[in-house]
Amino acid sequence: MKKQSDAGRCLSRRGDVALAALISSLHAFVVSLVYKIVPEPYMDEIFHVNQTRTYCEGSLAWNPKITTPPALYLISMPFCGFERYANSAILFFATLAFCRYRRMFCRDCVHLTVLVSLCLPVLLHSSFLFYTDLLSIAAVVAGFTFKNSFVSSIFFTLSVFTRQTNILWAGLYAASRLFYGIEKERPISSAIKGLLPLTPFIGMAAGFVGFVYWNGGIVLGDASAHQPQLHLAQLFYLGLFMALHAWPQALVDAGRIIRHDVLSLSTALLVPLSAVSINYFAFDHPYLLADNRHISSIIWRRLLGPVQLRQLLVPLYVASFLFLRRSTSHSSPIERFLFVLCCAASVVPAHLLEFRYFIIPFVLWRLTLITKYSWLIVVELISNLAIFSAVFYLFLEKPFEWSNEPGVQQRYMW
Repeated sequence: MKKQSDAGRCLSRRGDVALAALISSLHAFVVSLVYKIVPEPYMDEIFHVNQTRTYCEGSLAWNPKITTPPALYLISMPFCGFERYANSAILFFATLAFCRYRRMFCRDCVHLTVLVSLCLPVLLHSSFLFYTDLLSIAAVVAGFTFKNSFVSSIFFTLSVFTRQTNILWAGLYAASRLFYGIEKERPISSAIKGLLPLTPFIGMAAGFVGFVYWNGGIVLGDASAHQPQLHLAQLFYLGLFMALHAWPQALVDAGRIIRHDVLSLSTALLVPLSAVSINYFAFDHPYLLADNRHISSIIWRRLLGPVQLRQLLVPLYVASFLFLRRSTSHSSPIERFLFVLCCAASVVPAHLLEFRYFIIPFVLWRLTLITKYSWLIVVELISNLAIFSAVFYLFLEKPFEWSNEPGVQQRYMW
């Protein structure tokens, strides 16, 4: 039996590598097409590309307008001049990490689940540009897949040097490890003993506190545009975002939710909480109002922003949370609590409605989702690709100009 198990693991690893190589190659091909249509850096790429090329020239000068740490710029130096291809290489390792993470929870439909997670429209779109999202999620997911806390801390450190808020997910890993190491018979001594393997994470936390003190806050660069708000509505936007992107799974659970959850205490709590949050703790950001290039701006102006429409969405917010709770029933209460806590800590302080902030919570959840029927994942994959294709077509083929910037092409994106 052991030999069969070893053989099965070997075949799984080979399948993972083959899938990763195929996806990475296809990604590089699409990147080459993007370069032909959009040869110059676009939007945030302008900052990322210029900083990378500054490093390539041997200079350590830092652009103070950049709000993210330099990990992506440093590891992308071999791709200098063709920075978008860096994500094609990162995608290879992201696929392997996703496969490994999926098998920690479920060994069914591994490759399909990984595909549908990678094809989350907002993630797939940004991966074809020189953005930090792919490296960020790849490092976070990889960090969760190692039992060795030192190895895990290396990946989480990389994630924090890609996007500083990833310290929350490092905290989730450490807190989970610590909790499951506590013994009921001797809770204090076992907790102290459990801290020893987490020494790298304690060092990471201390370093992060030192950074915040030195920097005067979490945000690098222009902190005025990223002032924290008690943006409670963000948590409900996130829940709806997750449920809508997994809508085939949600529809299958709809009957059970109606029969067992509609009249539950959870619903009684969620209805007023969501209503209060979206009416009194939903904020528009100057970027959201002024920049019509983003899909989030369009959705805000037409759906989420108008006061008369907000209450109509309350049933959807509640249904989304009921679905998410049911979909995580295989996890322990402490795991669910810690996950929700980290999700809230990552999105609630954000003033800006930005769907890219939802990528990590979605992927971590989606890779754990147990699906009864594989065809549901196929439908979800087709849906994701259709949404991605529609927005990506607008990005590539439907540029427009602002009257105050004639001759400069603007493009729709997430």
